[in-house]
Amino acid sequence: MGNQYFFHQKAYKCLIGQEEVDPIFKKLWKTCCQNKHKVSFWFLLKDRVSTRNILRRRNMVLQNYNCALCSQVEETSVHLFLKCDFAVECWAKLGFFYNQHEDIFSFFRHLRLHLNVPFFLEVSILMCWAIWICRNDKDFKGLHSSPKMCWNIFKKELALLMHRAHSTLIPSLQ
Repeated sequence: MGNQYFFHQKAYKCLIGQEEVDPIFKKLWKTCCQNKHKVSFWFLLKDRVSTRNILRRRNMVLQNYNCALCSQVEETSVHLFLKCDFAVECWAKLGFFYNQHEDIFSFFRHLRLHLNVPFFLEVSILMCWAIWICRNDKDFKGLHSSPKMCWNIFKKELALLMHRAHSTLIPSLQ
């Protein structure tokens, strides 16, 4: 008759298989960012951020589905956070430039190598958060967004992060 015990873990692995998960997901939850930042970044990695293309898929009628920051192409997660001229300028403030052929995971792997600091993921999360805040301020409040404004939001969030960071990270964050 076999084993008479049911194991959730075995059933789960049987249903989803042995799919490898990118290591960034494991590191994400160990960062010292606020939970709202972590969840927002997790949504970005899973392509679940409520960008205009996602809203279109959910049958939400908008006047325009183009990027709120550049109005050039349809707003997708990859475009908004990596390819948009606005985002490219924001990442350039960190001295990093996006290779247009990379996927989102390759982007963050290359950013890790470029920054070469133990808190690269916090930097990534906070820059994405700052871009999202600028996008929403422009879209919902009608405010003018600029890469300088995004950089100021990023620096403010990074300063707040220093209060939550492990004491060994603080010197390198400063």
